[in-house]
Amino acid sequence: MLAVGMETGIALGQTVTDGSDGRRWADMYELPAFSGKPGQERIVRRTGYTVSFNPGLRIPNWVAWILTEDRLEKNVASRPGTEAFVPDPEIPGCPDRQYNYSKYRYERGHICPAADNKWSVTAMRECFYMSNICPMSRSLNHDAWNEIEEKCRDWAQNRYDTVIYIVGGIVPSSAGHCPKGIPAYVGINDDIAVPYRMFKAVLRNDPNTGWTAVGYVFDQTGRAEMKTVDEIEEMTGFDLFHNLPDNIEYKVEAYDGSRDWYGSAEFNG
Repeated sequence: MLAVGMETGIALGQTVTDGSDGRRWADMYELPAFSGKPGQERIVRRTGYTVSFNPGLRIPNWVAWILTEDRLEKNVASRPGTEAFVPDPEIPGCPDRQYNYSKYRYERGHICPAADNKWSVTAMRECFYMSNICPMSRSLNHDAWNEIEEKCRDWAQNRYDTVIYIVGGIVPSSAGHCPKGIPAYVGINDDIAVPYRMFKAVLRNDPNTGWTAVGYVFDQTGRAEMKTVDEIEEMTGFDLFHNLPDNIEYKVEAYDGSRDWYGSAEFNG
């Protein structure tokens, strides 16, 4: 649990009902605290997710959403082709799909997956906005990242009914200085930051165990490490799940909840 400000053009205490379910921002347990750093965050609430986009890095800080068994059982939208990758119409300067990742052998990696959005034609279209995309190596995007996405859908559809996600990239504090072997930027003008790691924090309110969370950090080779939410917060500077009551947040974020998540250890190491 981190102490950060909330300066995004959204007034404190304001009721916002522009999402598909009409919830207030304060009632959205999937949301991290908004950043207090000018020019580093633009929040857009979509049908299937909420995104914090970083205009300087030109990638999302994080994307947050809820996945349910009911949504996964609906199959009303098919995955489109690559022409569906388009700039986010509400974010000036959002990258275009034509930006060249391939010369670096990197790909457009979804943060909120297309397969999580088959329940809605609108949600499927919006998840292809480039504000929901991070540069990922082929080995990460096709292997480990895809496998953890499938595991998360299994948790929601077959085991726990409702699962909450916060997912994003970790960029070095001095952007442009990635570890050896990872390009600092991609794109036609080399101006889209490449995360050297990706994080995924997963939360649910279980009728037996109560609130419980599990976290992962992946590097661009696809190697994964299990982390507590507190550890991910230390790595990212984000205050995750901050809308939980404080006493619950402190406990859930410090606790290694892997024993509460079936098969979660498959992605450790």
